Amino acid sequence: MQVSITGRHVEITAALKSYVLAKLDHLEELFPKVKKAQVVLIVEKYRHSAEIHYHADFNEYHAKKTTKDMYASIDGAVKALEHQAHKRKDKLRSQKSKRVSAAKVKGRNAARSEAPGEERLSVETARVSRLPKIVRVKSVASKPMREEDAALALSESGRDFLVYEDARSGRHQVLFKREDGAFGLIEV
Repeated sequence: MQVSITGRHVEITAALKSYVLAKLDHLEELFPKVKKAQVVLIVEKYRHSAEIHYHADFNEYHAKKTTKDMYASIDGAVKALEHQAHKRKDKLRSQKSKRVSAAKVKGRNAARSEAPGEERLSVETARVSRLPKIVRVKSVASKPMREEDAALALSESGRDFLVYEDARSGRHQVLFKREDGAFGLIEV
């Protein structure tokens, strides 16, 4: 794999270069037949950005992450690339399984003749009818706050849960009321 690391307003130190190469080695397991990777590290005032272009056979992936720390930016960009790779693989698996199941259903229907007046549901229709119905989808905006502030906001709101961004780690979390009156915390 051919790797090119470029720095804009930042000197590429040996430690930074080895960190980037270690992260790219981990990504190499996910992407088939990697040809080249381009990494651009940018510093503008207090913003540290990591931009990664990954070229694999028939696919190009791109991610950019900006934080206050260069190593966190690199981690975020690599995580975004991992997400893209998993999404692509899941999509390919899903398409393949749909084609295989459609071929099986078509083969079964051709093999056996249906009795007159008898209706048969396709496998896809039967599977969809067993799923629970989603009544309402709601979009929730999350604010950066501490756990104590989130607990106070949840108790004042009268709702069952609160989605927020942890001010220290920057990760999304869900705070919810338990049946015993205490609060539960789900870290995403």
